[in-house]
Amino acid sequence: MSSKSILVICRSAPYHSSAARDALDIALSGAVFELPISLLLLDDAVLQLLPNQHSSAIGAKSVNAMLGALPMYDIDKIYTSLGSLETHGLALADLDPSPIALDADELKTFIARHDVVLTL
Repeated sequence: MSSKSILVICRSAPYHSSAARDALDIALSGAVFELPISLLLLDDAVLQLLPNQHSSAIGAKSVNAMLGALPMYDIDKIYTSLGSLETHGLALADLDPSPIALDADELKTFIARHDVVLTL
């Protein structure tokens, strides 16, 4: 029996609320059970991929460590949209890990191919 593919979509900035950490927790938890997980960071969530975040100044844990753990859980690709990059004036080279950027049509197809879609 094949597992249902799961897409976790996060739209929240890294430290605006717990949503960014929750999305990463869900992705990591699903991967522990060897579920096929995809992670899509849209809108302000793409800011999670900025390297060298110093969140201790606001009393929060950095999301960089959680993002760095994704490959250990076989989540080797992170996705975003070209629109999210453009909105924030970011280039793929600015981000770590570097995501796969999808245009609007690719984004629709990407979302539609998953059995379960969770948005935070």
